[in-house]
Amino acid sequence: AASLLISRWSRVDKSSMIPTSTDGWYAPADVLQYLHQKGSQVDSYDYVKLLQSCVKAKDLAVGKQVHEHILRFGMKPNVYIINTLLKLYVHCGSVNEARRLFDKFSNKSVVSWNVMISGYAHRGLGQEAFNLFTLMQQEGLEPDKFTFVSILSACSSPAALNWGREVHVRVMEAGLANNATVGNALISMYAKCGSVRDARRVFDAMASRDEVSWTTLTGAYAESGYAQESLKTYHAMLQEGVRPSRITYMNVLSACGSLAALEKGKQIHAQIVESEHHSDVRVSTALTKMYIKCGAVKDAREVFECLPNRDVIAWNTMIGGLVDSGQLEEAHGMFHRMLKECVAPDRVTYLAILSACARPGGLACGKEIHARAVKDGLVSDVRFGNALINMYSKAGSMKDARQVFDRMPKRDVVSWTALVGGYADCGQVVESFSTFKKMLQQGVEANKITYMCVLKACSNPVALKWGKEIHAEVVKAGIFADLAVANALMSMYFKCGSVEDAIRVSEGMSTRDVVTWNTLIGGLAQNGRGLEALQKFEVMKSEEMRPNATTFVNVMSACRVRNLVEEGRRQFASMRKDYGIVPTEKHYACMVDILARAGHLGEAEDVILTMPFKPSAAMWGALLAACRAHGNVEIGEQAAEQCLKLEPQNAGTYVSLSFIYAAAGMWRDVAKLRKLMKERGVKKEPGRSWIEVAGEVHSFVAGDQSHPRTEEIYSELEALTKQIKSLGYVPDTRFVMHDLDQEGKERAVCHHSEKLAIAYGLISTPPETPIRVSKNLRVCTDCHTATKFISKITGREIIARDAHRFHHFKNGECSCGDYW
Repeated sequence: AASLLISRWSRVDKSSMIPTSTDGWYAPADVLQYLHQKGSQVDSYDYVKLLQSCVKAKDLAVGKQVHEHILRFGMKPNVYIINTLLKLYVHCGSVNEARRLFDKFSNKSVVSWNVMISGYAHRGLGQEAFNLFTLMQQEGLEPDKFTFVSILSACSSPAALNWGREVHVRVMEAGLANNATVGNALISMYAKCGSVRDARRVFDAMASRDEVSWTTLTGAYAESGYAQESLKTYHAMLQEGVRPSRITYMNVLSACGSLAALEKGKQIHAQIVESEHHSDVRVSTALTKMYIKCGAVKDAREVFECLPNRDVIAWNTMIGGLVDSGQLEEAHGMFHRMLKECVAPDRVTYLAILSACARPGGLACGKEIHARAVKDGLVSDVRFGNALINMYSKAGSMKDARQVFDRMPKRDVVSWTALVGGYADCGQVVESFSTFKKMLQQGVEANKITYMCVLKACSNPVALKWGKEIHAEVVKAGIFADLAVANALMSMYFKCGSVEDAIRVSEGMSTRDVVTWNTLIGGLAQNGRGLEALQKFEVMKSEEMRPNATTFVNVMSACRVRNLVEEGRRQFASMRKDYGIVPTEKHYACMVDILARAGHLGEAEDVILTMPFKPSAAMWGALLAACRAHGNVEIGEQAAEQCLKLEPQNAGTYVSLSFIYAAAGMWRDVAKLRKLMKERGVKKEPGRSWIEVAGEVHSFVAGDQSHPRTEEIYSELEALTKQIKSLGYVPDTRFVMHDLDQEGKERAVCHHSEKLAIAYGLISTPPETPIRVSKNLRVCTDCHTATKFISKITGREIIARDAHRFHHFKNGECSCGDYW
């Protein structure tokens, strides 16, 4: 039909027409001028040409005026005009208007149906395309190869696989199975529907294959995660003497990147250099991406720098690669260079460079990028808004993150999740939980990531009540069966000190992975149940679940909390001997802690000095803490010296050494340290404790007088102190860092923050309910002893989480066995 139309058009007298542009088409303004000049004398061939010009220009407004002109002068549109009008509406995005026109026209050709089916397919309206395809056959029209190509392109997701198979049957019935174009469309359809095996069967059954056939199959394998098969197909293609296209190269380079197959990628690079595609910007961009995924950023940079004309996609690939490889300053430099070379950033650029700012210290740069993006009109873009929330959260400015969220004209579940997660990461429990509740109230359905974020926020003893609410929401939403969510639930309960709830979650799980076992072993260890943790480790191995490096960190933590030195040594040796796991710095840190806490300070120091890593401040800090517990001044000073070399502003080091000096009565040295801290501007973080009562979190510091019920709290604490003294409690004043008399020292330890929090809990909650307290520092020996006595005289279970672990106080005993 198209060739007939062109033939007839060539015989028309066009002497009176307005001259067309150099490419043979009318500009939109010329179309209107021509209509005005010719009036009612425009014939069907003219209309087709004018409409085709509008299709090419994608100018719907002018095209509609041509349509109105046809109707105004009473011309009865023939099938050529109708088909061109359909193309106009479809290509300009007005598929509904195209359908209304299609339904009114009775004399449809196969082309009419093809245009509509193709229009639906390109718009992602697979159901509508398939319905029309079915209707076409019901009306007795035989699909041609273009129909099949269009309908197959509409079957582009796993949900459409059955439709695709039905179409395949019709292809066979129509005798087009050996048509290369249709066969290629079938391969592509099966790949997009997730059935690479069917795609391969089609490929193998084809009587003749062209470059598109091979390329489509290499792409199908690469996109479906079968990178090795993609490369095998590529080599078979070369053996068959078929020349790769630029798309072929892009497919196999993607496969190399997925496999991190650097040498194979370099071989293909050499082949590209010898081909006509060596200067193609898309191929060079694929090469850049391949090198980045293989960790060869230097090679990626060389390819990028050799590009004669870099488009925005090339810049985005390089910037994104630098960000992913942690070269954040280089990424910023590349972004500014892109601007200098007058390449306009797009949304992808901004998303990449914002992720480089999503870190402590990245706030100023993030604000600069934000301001530039606003000028570029990205304010209303939801994905950009979500990236901004994430950036501000990670950079530590929840105020800015909240401001972005509140100003977004439209939000999705990712927006809410980013804010919930941001608050969780910053430790703002109340804000995270209240944002989650508001999200549900506004009818936004949470996804599994949302639940995992809010569960992280509730992973604190003061938030157990809220954590249980989230648990109920998880069950209600029907996603408890999701392994990641169930693992997050178990972790939350352990971090709230609710061990039995955590164990119940684990027992209710139908499947377990290594993360499940790691969470279970680590959670039990953190809550002082080291022997149970080791038992679970044995069960894990008996179920043939292979432990990983994290498993052994948790197992050694279990040995540490129960003072199992020999077991710790055995597990440290086993990880390499039995599982081939090379010990990391974390494993050595555990070993140091196990030895040091048990009093083997010299051996612990030897481990630090002989391990194959440069010792960290945290490792020396563990030795220093043990020296404090065992009163070893000499090794304590050595450990503190090493800590301060690495972290001169760490107040904890000064405080720990001061405790050692104070316990030894070395008050001059205590004074020297205090003076040194002042000179260096080092400030000690004040001890602070929290407790949740009736949905409100209350905070206390030592000697706090700010609480509205201060008088009652101190009265309760005074009564408790008298009672526990009568049972044998003696205040431990060894670590008071002031040279006071005994009475003054006792007053100093009596009003520590955790004691105030416990006293408030006792006067504010019903009898027999557990009291849950969190503290930002390690619990001191006096508070530990006092809390054991308080648990005995009150009959209350007191669960305290300090900076290192949980302490479960019950009936005068602690789960740590006085070993922490």
